[in-house]
Amino acid sequence: MKTFIATIGYTEWPIASAIIKHGLTEGDRIFLLMPEKGDDRSKSAVSEVRNFISKFATNVEVSEVPVPIHNPVDGISTLAKLIAKEASQRRDLIVNLSGGMKALVIEAVLALTLIRAENLLVELKTEDKVDLQIPKVWGMLQETSSEEKRVLKTMSKQTSLSLSGLAKALKVSVPTAHRLSKNLEKTGAIASKKIGKERIMELTPMGRILLATVIEEGT
Repeated sequence: MKTFIATIGYTEWPIASAIIKHGLTEGDRIFLLMPEKGDDRSKSAVSEVRNFISKFATNVEVSEVPVPIHNPVDGISTLAKLIAKEASQRRDLIVNLSGGMKALVIEAVLALTLIRAENLLVELKTEDKVDLQIPKVWGMLQETSSEEKRVLKTMSKQTSLSLSGLAKALKVSVPTAHRLSKNLEKTGAIASKKIGKERIMELTPMGRILLATVIEEGT
């Protein structure tokens, strides 16, 4: 089964072209990405997409995804969470970036860099109607380990956390907690400062984005 994820602007033709190219089958899903504060033109385009799909296939789920593009951290987090969830279900992912605002497209690309997915196709149609397939470079990025994901999830429940507090929450030794937190600090996911004898840590905006890629099941 396939999942289409498409940025949408003021016309339905980019996603319609992708659907014609790849086809639709029962159980496929379509997610239309649009700014959180969309206008009548984008809403009209969504309606046209729904009308097109209703004539093309049945039992296909179509969902609108409002993205807070003016808050990049929240925007990228929203998109990364969606992509990670669909990827975890072993679906074929087709991401089309042909439509929509530049900010929306950029945030979608940044969200994709955080996801490792085997069956991922990223494409776009240029203004002069040329179809491009974006090379798959996403998997080249360093993956966050399962232990480091546990750190992110634990730290998300508190504003700040000491090293000893983190070790206790994870049920690991302080040296292990120190190693994990240092790795995440190098990637910019957490920040720390010394207060007295304790090192106090907190999630950074990058940490919040990475946290959005952590799927509850199996992590």
